[in-house]
This record gives sequence, C-alpha cells and structure tokens, in this order.
Amino acid sequence: MATAGTAPLFLGVVKGMVTMRRSPLRRYRRLARVITLAGALLAALLLATVAHAQDVPVTPARAVRVQTSGGFFTLTIPAAPVSPTQPITALLAAPVAPSPESSYVVRPGDTLFVIAQELGVAMDELAAANAIADVNVIEVGQVLRVPAGATVPARPLPVVDSSLPITERMTPAAQQAQPGSPFYRTTWLTYYGRPGIPLMGIMGEDEPTTVTTWLRAQADAYDAANGPDLGVTPAYHLVYGMATKAPGDDGMHVDYLPDDVVQKYVDAALAESVAVILDVQISAYTPADAIRRALPFLKHPNVHLAIDPEFAMVELGQLYPGDPIGYVTAEQVNEVQQVMAEYLRANKLAGQRVLLVHQFQNTMIVDKEKLDPAVPEVALTLSVDGFGSPYAKITKYNALVDGSTPFAAFKLFYDYDEPLLTETQALGVEPGLAGYAIGTTPNMIIYQ
Repeated sequence: MATAGTAPLFLGVVKGMVTMRRSPLRRYRRLARVITLAGALLAALLLATVAHAQDVPVTPARAVRVQTSGGFFTLTIPAAPVSPTQPITALLAAPVAPSPESSYVVRPGDTLFVIAQELGVAMDELAAANAIADVNVIEVGQVLRVPAGATVPARPLPVVDSSLPITERMTPAAQQAQPGSPFYRTTWLTYYGRPGIPLMGIMGEDEPTTVTTWLRAQADAYDAANGPDLGVTPAYHLVYGMATKAPGDDGMHVDYLPDDVVQKYVDAALAESVAVILDVQISAYTPADAIRRALPFLKHPNVHLAIDPEFAMVELGQLYPGDPIGYVTAEQVNEVQQVMAEYLRANKLAGQRVLLVHQFQNTMIVDKEKLDPAVPEVALTLSVDGFGSPYAKITKYNALVDGSTPFAAFKLFYDYDEPLLTETQALGVEPGLAGYAIGTTPNMIIYQ
C-alpha cells in the first residue's frame, strides 16, 4: 500500500483477467503460479507499475519472499480495505474552508499527506499537532488543529449532476466531437498491460487472440450500458515504454518493447478492428523524447499514444522512477502534442490521434489550465487512475475531471477495486456505493 500519500515501488501487483470479481484466494493462487514460472523475469524487471493505492485502515498486507538467480526479494501484495465505504486516499485538490481559521475539517477524499501539502506544513508536524499516531487514518468530519503559520485554502468541491443523459454529461469537447475524432459517438474500452508479463495487467495474460475475446465481451457490456447513441471502441493498451529501476545501457530507466512485438499487436488489432495505445512511462526522458520511438507506429491508423507522469524523474538526484512520484507540466504535454502533430503532418497521415496523460494526484499535471486542447491532430485525454473503493474512486474522478479536461478517461482494476464498479456505475448511469455518482461521463474506460 502507499504510505503517507506516496507510492512505494512494488515489484509486481496482480492484475485481473476478464472474470470480473475474482476471489482473493484465487488471486493468491494465481500469484504463486506466476512466481514459480517467472521468478527470473521478475528479478530482471525490477520495477513494474505502481497500483496507486489510496490509504485506508487495512488488514495486514501479504508479503511473499521470492528467490531468483540474483538472490531474494519481497513481493508485497496490498491488503484489502477493512470497509469499502471508509474514506481512503483520493488525493484530491478539493479541501474545504475551515471553521474557525485555525482548524481544518476533513472532507471525503482527504489524506493527511495532501492536507499537509495544501497547508504548506510538514506532515509529521501536522500529525504531532493533532496527536495522530497513524498518519494513514483520519476520518471525514475530523477537525484538525492547524499549526501556526499555515495557510488554509478554501476551494469548493465540484458540482456533480448525474441526472442528465450520458451524452449530455460529457465534456464540451466530447459533445462537440465530429466525424474523424476518435471519440465521435463512442466510448473507448481499453485493456492495459505489458505483453508477456501477467503481473502488469490483463494485456499480458495471454496471446492477442484470447485477450481480444475477453475485450469484446467487456466492450459488449459497455455497449449495453452507454445507451443507443454511443458505440464502443475496443483497444489494446500496451505498456510500450516500461520504467525500470535499473538504468539500462543508456541510463534512461526505460525498457521499450521490441518493434516486432509491437507490430504483432498492431497487426492483430488491425485484423480485429481494434485500436492500439502505446503507453510510455517517462522516466529520465523528457515527455517529448520519451514518445519519439513510438512515432513510426502512427503510420498505422489505429495507433495512439500515452504518457505516464508518475514515473517521470523530475527531482534532483532522483535514483529511479516512481520515488518520488513524478509530474509533467502543461507546457511539456503541449510539446508532446506538437511532436505528434508535426510527425502526422510531415508523413501525410490522416486521422486525429489520442494522447492520453495519466494522473492520480492533482499535482501530476502542473498548470493544467494551460493545456492546449486545440491541436487539430490530437485528441488530448486525461485519465484518472488509482485503485480503491467506489467512494474513493468516484470522488477522486469528480475532483480531477474539470474544465481543463478535453476528453476524460477512468481506470479500473479488476482485482484491486473492492468492489469493482459496474459498467453503468463507471459511466455514471447509476450511482456507485453510498449514492456517490460519476459526474462527467468518461470517454474512455481503462481496465488493468
């Protein structure tokens, strides 16, 4: 689990297959089987994706000690929340006005780490001022004493109206999408992962033919949920550039998929009328440089790109990606869009392409209001990631999807969302647990 609002580097997190609600026992049996077959691969991998857990009162996590040719490492399996209705870290930029000025009232989605950041004080100082023994445990409605010198922000929570039809709750850009836009009258449904590595997501569970069968079954469920006016666009979502703890020969901490492997998936997708997203975990590259290796694949009309700021190495002296959690600026995202647009124009490639940018904290896209949504060749899409309870996921999504979001994506985890949102809940057609509902309709649903 993440601690104090930061994400440790898990060496692996078990992801779900298409069976939607797998029991923990079956999950752990599968983990044991994967460890037995792929221990050496795990040792070489060194860094897989972080599942972006929100902090909750939890039962003890499970640790598995794995032996490889390089020695031992410990694989940590995040524990399940005690209750899916309890507030867990949503990492939202939506704290509340205090009363009085020397106090702060905890609202849904708050964590002590985020509150301390907002107040401009150290988390340990805030914990000491309130005699908080476990920094992972705070309660909605709890009144926190604000240390002297801190400034309490006052920001309203987003207004959510889920009573409107699904198409009327889309972002303005999505409502105005024209033929030729990737989001014209459709909901994207993507399966995320790294080919050959089941631990990183469902795309690594099997060969493209089998995964496509699962993907289409899930897409059919969304086609039934999103109403008569929208179709579904299924997509393979490949972790093309994987962040690694080892620097590699070039010192950039990224392992790109071989071209022949990517081409195999692109060809399979073309044959099945499926889209492809090539996702890059930025690491030591600039965002623009991180995606350059993927540009030649844009010659295929079904290929799109994504960047993951979590793994951007932005801090001076940072040793490896993901610790601390990275970020990108709006200027950098705009540069990536321009690089894509220039490549498409130079090679006379038709069709607008998606650029997906991941986020699970409000700090992961700096100066978000300066994003340029008007690059003609690019459909800029902002994803809200992170696993947890319906309550945490929905409140985070509603806070992070705002007026600066051209197109919106929402990431779900088959094994680690407890309970997993249904298709209608994920789209905001019906409320999630405890009556909380998605406000802005996601244009893309990502399953890991």
